[in-house]
Amino acid sequence: MYWPLTPREHEVALTMIRHAHPSPDDQNRATFTDPQREAWDQPAPITPQQRVTWESNLAEVVVTNPCECGSCPSIGMRPVTRVDDKSRDDTGGQGDFANRVILDATVDGCMLLLFIDDDSPSYLELAPTDDEVFTEFPPPERILF
Repeated sequence: MYWPLTPREHEVALTMIRHAHPSPDDQNRATFTDPQREAWDQPAPITPQQRVTWESNLAEVVVTNPCECGSCPSIGMRPVTRVDDKSRDDTGGQGDFANRVILDATVDGCMLLLFIDDDSPSYLELAPTDDEVFTEFPPPERILF
């Protein structure tokens, strides 16, 4: 079963596509241990063309896997043409993608991540950093980049 993104989900994903950057940034990398620095590739800069492509592909995704943790509104997404493709990841985990970019932001005590697999948004995650429960994504104007 699948359904369209809600207006809020779409607004948040679109805002992330337009403004967020991948992690870790140079400031975060400075806190890594030597083994962490060696194991974690520096993210490539995001090009304007990538953002245009991701925004266009956002129009083609549907919700296929809502998180059931009870603490967050996170959603898995797939292109409508691949909703039945079980090898297509929609959980922020492993899948059949060749290229993954994870865009990062914060909002009121939460991490906000947008996974983009092969130029298509695949998982929008709001991860609380404490025990607070969130039932919906925050308004885009509250997102910090």
